[in-house]
Amino acid sequence: MSPQKETLSITGMHCAACAARIEKVVRRQAGVIDAHVNLATERATVTFAPEDIGLSDIIARIEKLGYGATTSQSTDASMAAERFASLQMFLFSFLLSVPFFLSMLRMFGIPAAPHVFFQPVVQWALATQIQFIAGWTFYVGAYKALRAGTANMDVLVALGTSTAYFYSVWMILQGGEETYFETSAIIITLVLLGKLLEAKAKTKTMDTIRQLAQLRVQWAHRVTDGAEEDVPVDTIAIGDVLIVRPGEQVPVDGRVVSGESTVDESMLTGEMTPHHKGAGDVVYGGTLNQHGALTIATTRIGADSVLGQIIRLVEEAQGSKAPVQRLADAICSVFVPIVLVLAVATFAIWYFLLGASLETALLNTATVLLTACPCPLGLATPAALIVGIGRAAEKGVFFKGGEQLEQLHKTRVVLMDKTGTLTHGQPSVTDIYLGEHPLVRSHKDLIFFVGSAEYLSEHPLARVMVDYAQREVRIVRPADFSSVSGQGVRAVVNGHVVLVGNRRLLEAYGVEIRGTQSQVGDWETSGKSVVWVAVDGRMAGIVAVADTIKPSAREAVSDLQRLGMQVVMMTGDSVDTARAIARNLGVDDVLAGLQPEDKLRAIQFYQKQGHGVTMVGDGINDAPALVAADVGIAVGTGTDVALEAADVALIGADLEGVVHAVRISRATMRVIRQSFVWALAYNGLTIPFAALGLLSPLMAGTTMAFSSVTVVLNALRLKRMDFAKVRF
Repeated sequence: MSPQKETLSITGMHCAACAARIEKVVRRQAGVIDAHVNLATERATVTFAPEDIGLSDIIARIEKLGYGATTSQSTDASMAAERFASLQMFLFSFLLSVPFFLSMLRMFGIPAAPHVFFQPVVQWALATQIQFIAGWTFYVGAYKALRAGTANMDVLVALGTSTAYFYSVWMILQGGEETYFETSAIIITLVLLGKLLEAKAKTKTMDTIRQLAQLRVQWAHRVTDGAEEDVPVDTIAIGDVLIVRPGEQVPVDGRVVSGESTVDESMLTGEMTPHHKGAGDVVYGGTLNQHGALTIATTRIGADSVLGQIIRLVEEAQGSKAPVQRLADAICSVFVPIVLVLAVATFAIWYFLLGASLETALLNTATVLLTACPCPLGLATPAALIVGIGRAAEKGVFFKGGEQLEQLHKTRVVLMDKTGTLTHGQPSVTDIYLGEHPLVRSHKDLIFFVGSAEYLSEHPLARVMVDYAQREVRIVRPADFSSVSGQGVRAVVNGHVVLVGNRRLLEAYGVEIRGTQSQVGDWETSGKSVVWVAVDGRMAGIVAVADTIKPSAREAVSDLQRLGMQVVMMTGDSVDTARAIARNLGVDDVLAGLQPEDKLRAIQFYQKQGHGVTMVGDGINDAPALVAADVGIAVGTGTDVALEAADVALIGADLEGVVHAVRISRATMRVIRQSFVWALAYNGLTIPFAALGLLSPLMAGTTMAFSSVTVVLNALRLKRMDFAKVRF
């Protein structure tokens, strides 16, 4: 039985230590192959052997740790309910904290609070409700963590606020006036606010998934026995015939049976130019039909559709981990225990060694507990990856995961296959030259003779010219046809002897060739194949055939070079043809005459020189090379490209997608580094300050509450970032 992969929604995680603990415990279960827990998305991706362990067993183990776990399909309502409950608890805590805020203003000479709010008993009554109702979640979280043999941020908040609260209670019972109820009350309120803002910010990072999900159509017009009916999309089966009217979204993947229209596929490919669709063409669910009505036959539905595959790919990528996260996870797993040791040491040094009062020792200890926060470190990578991968998806670029995004920013050599990647991969007629022939007075006359003469030929170039001719004129079947090996064909068309082939063919039949050397030389220098045509022993013209360069190729190559990438073109073509195309593209490094195995050697050559290598190919013919490269980018020729073909998949054929991928990769890694610096600097500075008594508990709680928000907001900058204007 093959391994099964499932995504679970996890509730009750309050910090990176929670995520690390769940991941560690689940991975230890017999039958679990791999597990990743993402704090930012609040999801766990688990791969397991269903014959050894069931999904219900995994969920039960997570719940035993004190967290909630449900299948991802049932999460939206529960998560919304949880967020609403969090909002209610914050508002409750905030309203009861208002007197403490007002009393603090009075300390600064601002008469903003009635005197009654300074009464210790009144403060005790208010603080008790905040501590054990609004703050109960921290006690529950701390208990569950300690019961599971770990420690998380809940432990720090519960210990820190309890220290301030119970010390104040003890002071009242001793008849003292100096209490710190406002410290515990306001810290709980601020931490709840910070978590609320963090949750809202994390929700924004998931916008891409929601936007993609909104592309799913709910209803469709199905035709059955000539009658049209509106039915839910969920009831549509493969083979069903549907009608898509102008202005409507295509409900499922299908093939056009009849009708013509233009379809906007930008929501999937990132390319803004609409695509013409007619009989036989493929359309994709979620795209927008613009002008004409289309009748389509359903080919793929639900999760098997292109949109379904894209949503799954983005979900998995956003839930994955980049290698840089391993360091953060390692730090987070030991962070809270270390802080607890530091807190005990702080109390011991202040009280026993320095001889400070119990009040001072307890307050400094509480400050150490309240200022430490592993969350910024735990959120730095996943928050940025979610937004970066989401922005890439909006541009038709799909990363398989965080590891591929991180690896791409390290590569400096881009090997690009020519055919199908830099070029369209399908030769076409590019130029026509007319000779001086009485029967050939126009391009259509020449194309008629060429298409008719080549009608029975199986040569690839012949098929290109026949297809071109059939679009322009009505060709005829030749009365006589013969193929001249290595030279071309001889045919009789409407009683005229026609020769179509290379120069040697015409010379062999004694056809005089004059005044064409300059034109032919220019075409051959440009890498075009030249086809000579003679009718009744006299030269009639020349046709040039070439695999044309994609419109976006030159700009993409130029952009990559400006980003400091070495661009290398690989092709099986001759050296002269390859160099001609490379000149048009602005590529300096060319590897020509390659066999498929030579592409692997080229990748290994650059890798041995210490270069990170990105391979860009069509995802099918270049599969071995894409796997061998540090990062493989598969460029699609349509939305039906296999998304699993490489580390990065471009749904559209626009090569600017490669540039987008590199820029987004670099920008995302820059944001991650910035967040790491902030997280390490925050804890590296505030914890010593707290231990030295230079930070108040209230200030410590405030900075801790908003430290995670800062990291998530930094990641959200990627949503608004114009990557083309960012200097790397």
